[in-house]
Amino acid sequence: MTDISQLDGLEGIVDGDAATYLEALGFEAVAPALKQKSEGLPLELVGQHLRLSGTVNLGYHGRLSDFVNNHDGLIPLLDVTVLRRNGDPTKVTSPSIWVNPDEVTLIAEMTDADEREPASAEFRQRKAHQLIVVTTGHTLTGSVHLNPEAILSAFIESRSPTWIPMTDVRTRSLADRRVISRYGFTVVNRRHIVAATELDPAMLRGRSVL
Repeated sequence: MTDISQLDGLEGIVDGDAATYLEALGFEAVAPALKQKSEGLPLELVGQHLRLSGTVNLGYHGRLSDFVNNHDGLIPLLDVTVLRRNGDPTKVTSPSIWVNPDEVTLIAEMTDADEREPASAEFRQRKAHQLIVVTTGHTLTGSVHLNPEAILSAFIESRSPTWIPMTDVRTRSLADRRVISRYGFTVVNRRHIVAATELDPAMLRGRSVL
């Protein structure tokens, strides 16, 4: 496996993103016939300068949020394609990459809507709160789902869980405001949140992204 954090010079990217740097190194695409497709959960990982698609094996965890909130160390991602900032695939691929979750802003499930977490009766009884969130590299809108008696401010101020499940998420890159992405279900890295506020109901009709 390749630890993406060990690629010499990657930490020096400021104005560009990892895809531009890795393509410049002359990486070649793996021939489709040689790629071994994994049976894991299809994901997209988005950081400030790195965007990847691939799959992950959840092991005995039934849900993505349980996996990331209980996982120690680097996350092994399989069947990896490095994406450009706008989500377009590059020719840079790898059978596996280790990713430092501390440097990832969000992880999105790329499965069909009826297969996404969560779908339990407990979840359906929760109250949805629409949020505007500013992270180190993005602004986003989406919903968190809390127990009816939970206080939103206390949830936002808490340090746990590290990864916050959100639905109906729209993101905009701070580096390039033209880049807008939409995800049905994501987990957002709380440590990347710079500011958060509840979305005014009057803004819901336009579904605006800052």
